[in-house]
Amino acid sequence: MPIEQIHPMAAHFPIALLITSIFLDFLGFITKKDTFEKSAFHILVLGILGAVGAIIFGLIAEDVASKRPNIGETIETHETLAFITTGIFIALLIIRYIFMKKDNFQKIRPYYFIGALIGIILLFATARFGGQMVFEYGAAVSENILK
Repeated sequence: MPIEQIHPMAAHFPIALLITSIFLDFLGFITKKDTFEKSAFHILVLGILGAVGAIIFGLIAEDVASKRPNIGETIETHETLAFITTGIFIALLIIRYIFMKKDNFQKIRPYYFIGALIGIILLFATARFGGQMVFEYGAAVSENILK
């Protein structure tokens, strides 16, 4: 398997993990159970690590994908959104870590959820452009399949 085909597969893990993290935070808020918040924190870390990995494979895949006709603007939009989205989730992790250490996470939770909602909206937008590259432009699809 060519290395540029890894990115579309790897991208699904951070999407699932980041959404799950926010969902567990919401469950923790509703149920007042610490276990959901702790799990959400650890899954957030894994989601960010997965996002960084997906970005690395995306940068590798960019050279091959950019050879497709009319795909350049979509690649740039997808890449920009991926960096911004990952940055938002990294910021959420840092803020969360700082406030959890001080046991003040409850005080900032509404703001955290607003940031998380923005992050998830951008995550979906990033995924939309990624899907467009694969399904409309054939990025990461073998030339043999296209013939």
